[in-house]
This record gives sequence, C-alpha cells and structure tokens, in this order.
Amino acid sequence: MAYMHNGQWQKSGDLKKLKHVDVFNNFSVLEENRFHLYVSYGCPFAHRAILSISLLGLAEYVSVSSVDPLKDQNSWEFSNEFPDPIHGRKFLYQLYSDAKKDYSGRVSVPVLWDKKHNTIVSNDSLAITLWLAKQSAALNTMELLPAEFEEKIKEQCLWINEHINTLPFMAGFTRDQATYEDAASAFFQALQKLDERLATTRFYNGEQLTISDVLIIPTLVQFELVYYSHFKLNNFSLSHFKNIQNYLKEVMSDERISTTFDIDFIKKTYFFGQADLNPSGIIPVGPTLSWQASTEREY
Repeated sequence: MAYMHNGQWQKSGDLKKLKHVDVFNNFSVLEENRFHLYVSYGCPFAHRAILSISLLGLAEYVSVSSVDPLKDQNSWEFSNEFPDPIHGRKFLYQLYSDAKKDYSGRVSVPVLWDKKHNTIVSNDSLAITLWLAKQSAALNTMELLPAEFEEKIKEQCLWINEHINTLPFMAGFTRDQATYEDAASAFFQALQKLDERLATTRFYNGEQLTISDVLIIPTLVQFELVYYSHFKLNNFSLSHFKNIQNYLKEVMSDERISTTFDIDFIKKTYFFGQADLNPSGIIPVGPTLSWQASTEREY
C-alpha cells in the first residue's frame, strides 16, 4: 500500500509500521464558497458526501471536483480533464503535504478542503457526511440526520459500513480463496437482511431518506455496475432481491441522486484502472441497469 511518511511519498510499504498516523479534524461552520470537496467519482465512500451535498442543496457552500479515474505509481492524480481547481496540483498526495508538511498516513478521497484556512478539514468520508447533514437545518428543509434518531443512525452506519460497504472490496482484492468466499457469503447475507427490511419500509428508516440510505445507495449502484462481474460477486444479481431492486429504482428516479453518478467514470476506474483484476483493460459495454426502469412499489 502506498502512503506518506513524514511528508514523503512512499510508493509501497506497510502502513501498519507507522508509529504515528495523522488525523484531520478541523470541522467548523459552513460558509458560502469556503469549502471544496475532492473526490473520485469512482469511489463509493466519497460518493456519500457528494450525495449529501446534492440532497441538501449545499453546492454554494461546498464545491466538488474529482481526481482522474486512473492512478499511476503516485496514486490519485489530477489531469487536464480532471484538474485541481484550487491549487493546480498534479497529485492528491501534494494536498496532504500542503495541509501538513510532515503528514504521515494514507492518501485517500474524499478530502474536504478549507479554502479560508488553507488546510484539510477531514478525509473521513463518514465524518464529512455526518457533518454536512448536521449543517442542513438552517439551509434546507430536508433532514438526513434527524436529531432524535442521530445515535440510532450512527449505529446503523457502523453496520452498513462493515457488512455492505467494505465486504465487496474484501472479496474483490483478496488472493485467498477462503477469504473471498467468506466475504462474498457475508455480503449476500447482508443484502438478504436489507431486502427483508425494505419489504416493509420505503427507505431504511421509514418514509424519509436518511444518512443510512446515503451510505447504501452507492454500493448498490456499483454492485450492479461493477462488483457483480469485476469482484466476482455473482452469487445473485440485484434482480434476486426484489425489494432492494425496487428501492434502488425509486431513489434513482430522484435527479438529485441519479445525476451524481458518472457511469463511464466508474467503469473506467475499475475495469481499465485495475489491471490485476482485469488484465485486458477491456471495459464492458453493459450491463443494462435495472434501476432505469420505472416501478410501483408495494410494502
């Protein structure tokens, strides 16, 4: 794994050997045009913050840009098509160095940048998403994190992270057969639980979208688009889970959600950008996406 040690880029090594890992925790209050979110449109974890900005109408407060869909030996990079609009940097790791010259730790997206103080606010996708949701009360009538359910939703997010969001990567990147089978089995067990829950409720917590849904939606999109074939998660297709399928059709009919996904970018990130898993670099022309059909839900 590539990382930074005392401000120096390490192309490979063991992150666990670092004696100290820096954490950015510089959250403050939203101000117009103060913040910028660096993402990869191919990263489902970064996408939760993108969804929050779109759903809460915070574009005037947090601008968004993406790194290039492909990485080189220096990891996430910017390009002519996907430039760094704030600093004009070439690589994402340079932003970490700009924020803390002796930074040690992973270089990942998303990165929430504070233009006022010229530093990284956070690179924790869930923390950024929760912070954005808490800012929404004075800016938008939609509540993704109702105060009375905040602790419950945070507990749900931990379960969703562990059992839905991360298991596809455990299955997809391992070189061990048993690890793959265990992760794949656990992932489909989690989808079955989700399907059963959505049999009786419109969204994860009832009639209103919450942060729990924001965490789930990107994984479901990428499961049908990429994980099923690229990560060999082909036990069942999305159509096997009727309630999940209809739930995804409904949420993706909301343009505040569907327009945040760049399908070609996602496919290029995985199929062309991960040569270990797809040596040919051929990007599939499909699949036909089930959520693009209309449906009437019954629950």
